Amino acid sequence: MKNAEKGEDELKKNESLEKKINELKQESDEPQKKNENTEKGKDELKKKNESLEKKINELKQERDELQKKNENTEKGKDELKKKNESLEKKINELKQESLEKKINELKQERDELQKKNESQGTDSQHDALRKEKNPGKVESLVKEIEELKQDCDAIRKKFNAVGYVVEREWSSIVKDQAKVTLNPDTANPSLTVSEDGSQVRFKGEGSAQWPSVLGMEGFTSGRHYWEVEVGEKGYWALGVSSIHPNEKIIPEKPEKGYWLLRRWRGNTYEAVSQSPVLLTLQHKLYKVGMILDYKKGELSFYNVYDGSTRYEIHTFNYKFTEVYPIFSPGSHDRGPLKIIREKSNTAL
Repeated sequence: MKNAEKGEDELKKNESLEKKINELKQESDEPQKKNENTEKGKDELKKKNESLEKKINELKQERDELQKKNENTEKGKDELKKKNESLEKKINELKQESLEKKINELKQERDELQKKNESQGTDSQHDALRKEKNPGKVESLVKEIEELKQDCDAIRKKFNAVGYVVEREWSSIVKDQAKVTLNPDTANPSLTVSEDGSQVRFKGEGSAQWPSVLGMEGFTSGRHYWEVEVGEKGYWALGVSSIHPNEKIIPEKPEKGYWLLRRWRGNTYEAVSQSPVLLTLQHKLYKVGMILDYKKGELSFYNVYDGSTRYEIHTFNYKFTEVYPIFSPGSHDRGPLKIIREKSNTAL
């Protein structure tokens, strides 16, 4: 009996031990399961990240494609705009040339009629015209010329081309190109002149508002054209002067002896002689062309907009004595004024 009870106790102890062993095994398996779950979570997170990165790359690609399309569209618009502007310019020029040709033909016809009328009698021109079979023809021609001139002006305004110079007229201007060279002996001490005399700039030190330099040679006859690149400069003055070269400064308010085109205060343009005339430019100004017709007593300034487009800015009328080209780069920046010459790459 005692042995039986003893066996039962041992059996219970064994069962208790097995239970504890199982519990311990269970406890030891839990970290492993947790670890497996953690690894699985990491894999899922990794997959999610990869999916998100793929989506981001797809969106970036789509964005880049849209940007390219937009750039191509804008580029196409710009090209189309340039083509339209070019076509309008050509149409404008052709119309003006046609109108001016008609004007010249009508003037010639008028002159021939007047000569014919003059040859038919020794009376006054008025009487001679009355003897013409068609006395109203000359008056009609004059009227038609005026109407055609008005048409030319209307076309210029329509195409924003007031002052536009047609190719034929421009060719007659630039054929009288002069070789203008700066004279360093006449330069204000605050200026630097390039070795070949084609450029001038402000050194950065000096109190004068308009330090200046003259051209090497003066003009007393003939026609002379020269061209200057002003670039983005906010202050400059160009023109001619009859003042003694030792002055080396353009007065703030020039009196006699100066005929200038001047830019100052950033975007203010003035034609300056004894009194300034405020100018409104319709097109940006990078290059200035000047033609001095000594016999006619005219100094004209042009906006040389590009290779095929030029606009008249202003004309001075005066009975000039000896005059010299004059240049001032101002005293607010160190950008140069450059006399345009063929095959010239000289820098200061």
